Amino acid sequence: MCSDEFGPLARAESRVLGQAALPLIPIPHPLAGNDRELVASKANAIADEVASVLIDSVEELSARYENRFLSLTERRLDGGAVCVDEVCALEPAILDIQT
Repeated sequence: MCSDEFGPLARAESRVLGQAALPLIPIPHPLAGNDRELVASKANAIADEVASVLIDSVEELSARYENRFLSLTERRLDGGAVCVDEVCALEPAILDIQT
C-alpha cells in the first residue's frame, strides 16, 4: 500500500528493483493528520483489494498491477517531469537544460 500521491515513485522504485508488477494499492493521500474515522473509511475502501492481493495468483496480480502508475512514472523518468496525479511540471534540474 502507498499513498496515491507517491504511487509513481513507488512504481519507479519497484521497476528499478526488478519488481515491475509489484501490486501497489493506493490509499488516498494524506493519512497524517486524519481523524480515526477518516483513516477507517480510507482503509475500508481498499480492504477488498488488499484481500485480493493476498489470495490471487501471481499471474493475475502481474496482469492487474504491472501498468498501475506506469504512465505517470514514465513521464517522470523519461521526460524530466514531476507528476502528481495527471498533472506534471517540468523539472529543469532533471532536464539538464543548458543556459
